[in-house]
Amino acid sequence: MNRICFHFQISQPYRLRTYRFFDINQNHDYFDEYQNQYLTRRLAERCYLPANKMMLDLIKKHPGKFKLSFSIAGSSIMLFKNYCPEVIDSFKELVATGCVEITGNTYTHSIASLYGKEAFMEQVKLQEYLLEETFGVNPVSFCNTEVIYSDEIGEWLGDAGYRVVLTEGARHILGWKSPFYLYCNPYQTDVRLLLRPYRLCDDITLRFNDHSWDQYPLTAEKYIKFLDNANHGSEAPLINLFWDYETIGEHYTEDTGIFDFFRSLVENLSNSQNYSFITPKEVLDLKLTTSTMHAPWPISCSGEEKDTHEWVGNELQQEAFNQLFKLEDLYKKSNNTEAKQSWLQLQAADHFNFMSSKWFGHRFVKRNFEVYSSPYQAFINYMNVLNDVKLQLEK
Repeated sequence: MNRICFHFQISQPYRLRTYRFFDINQNHDYFDEYQNQYLTRRLAERCYLPANKMMLDLIKKHPGKFKLSFSIAGSSIMLFKNYCPEVIDSFKELVATGCVEITGNTYTHSIASLYGKEAFMEQVKLQEYLLEETFGVNPVSFCNTEVIYSDEIGEWLGDAGYRVVLTEGARHILGWKSPFYLYCNPYQTDVRLLLRPYRLCDDITLRFNDHSWDQYPLTAEKYIKFLDNANHGSEAPLINLFWDYETIGEHYTEDTGIFDFFRSLVENLSNSQNYSFITPKEVLDLKLTTSTMHAPWPISCSGEEKDTHEWVGNELQQEAFNQLFKLEDLYKKSNNTEAKQSWLQLQAADHFNFMSSKWFGHRFVKRNFEVYSSPYQAFINYMNVLNDVKLQLEK
């Protein structure tokens, strides 16, 4: 029996408004309320609400058979609460079925795990509090920002009580090993690792509407054949399929057939004798042999390299990253709650993605909401905000 884990990651940042040098120490309003409201509503109408309804209908139609999991960044939860509370209600309805797991995540889709344990665990603990307050859940599984993972990050999560971590099946880490098996952290062997087979995921994320692809159009039946052949014809104990939830309805709009595709895919898999759905925490109940996976440096789901260059790969990003986390001690000492919240929001991976030159000049699904004319402009705007946050933390 092939077990399939469907996981969707949801993350939308608080987008920055245009913040000029002369605003520093004069204006402490950093975030573009209009854009944040507009994009939250747009995503809710195109993706979150109709996709959640589809998932709920499929769970009810296949009770106990169809299961899935979500990681929802705290910043997204707060945006939903402010601008579209019906999205929160729809997720609560999904959780109430008992067939949906909400995994741990970072509070602001933060890249703090690339800096150090204290900053990262602050994000993790704030997210745990928000998930318990919003959904009444206490996660035992964890999906880090952009599935960033290393041996050290796995150790930190094990110390925090997490038992399952979702990450990338990076080829340069696995070597000859397959992503379709269960792995563990080498130093916290009770921390199980679920690996994402990126080619199978990219068939949907990157190629679903690619008319030049030799497999276009992608159908549910064709995709299941991909799954059948993924492990060279032998039974794969685990197939972990992780996507951005915005793939359904935003990156690919309804008229591309993306909703029909996922509906048909779930229908076919639920009715199959060869596949069964599980949630990440349910792997703890399976008697599967685990193999150690060493990840001595951070990996992610970014590009072919599966590294972290998308966020800290150029000099602009590295300078912003270093200046951001220089404020960690100020954050700990400050009583300015608004400035502290802003510092947490500035850790979002999206801000660093906008400074990236890796994808500059090319359309890329994670940059659908690009608002800067160049990485340099994104850097200048970010640093102006960061300098004011520093002044406010000092006060």
